[in-house]
Amino acid sequence: MSDSEVLAFVMGKVSQRATAILLGYRGSFIARGLRVSGRRHLTVGQSCSIARNVTIQATSRWGVQLGDSVTIDENAVLRATGVVRALGEGISVGPRTAIGARNLILGQGGVRIGMDCLLGPNVTVLSENHVFEDPARPIREQGEARLATTIEDDVWIGANAVILGGATIGRGAIVAAGAVVRGEVAPSTIVGGVPAKQIGVRGLPR
Repeated sequence: MSDSEVLAFVMGKVSQRATAILLGYRGSFIARGLRVSGRRHLTVGQSCSIARNVTIQATSRWGVQLGDSVTIDENAVLRATGVVRALGEGISVGPRTAIGARNLILGQGGVRIGMDCLLGPNVTVLSENHVFEDPARPIREQGEARLATTIEDDVWIGANAVILGGATIGRGAIVAAGAVVRGEVAPSTIVGGVPAKQIGVRGLPR
């Protein structure tokens, strides 16, 4: 890196630290453009890094909780409640987990993401589904079913994957890019496809 690039990097970090202090999240780095609603429901750990234009809607039963050293890339959206009439459960992100650019995490039914996880760009994590059993009524009138979603520690989720409400992804699992996950993924397995199916196991020849 040239001297000017190093200086720009350092000045950027200084600006992010200053923004974090102004917002009351001392000890973290926050770029400009962070949009937060329900600020009293947001908990930010030490040494977190939040990039530009991130949106966090934190109002919910247990809020949005970011552990130490969590990183959130540009244009990600964490929304804990979908509509005012039905308070959501919340979103919890464990220490050292990285949320990729343009992720969409919806915590109406509760989303818990463990520590040391990697979520690639454009990942969607859901925690509810529309009720649609009655064909005589519009789907929008039938309400939603809340389905808690759990991503355990040390999980890697590839770009453009979709994690449906009610899914549980076991510790150390890998979700291939573009996969659609429903139900349970066993620990240390590799899944891919639509719907996602096991395609390997970590530590074994593929």
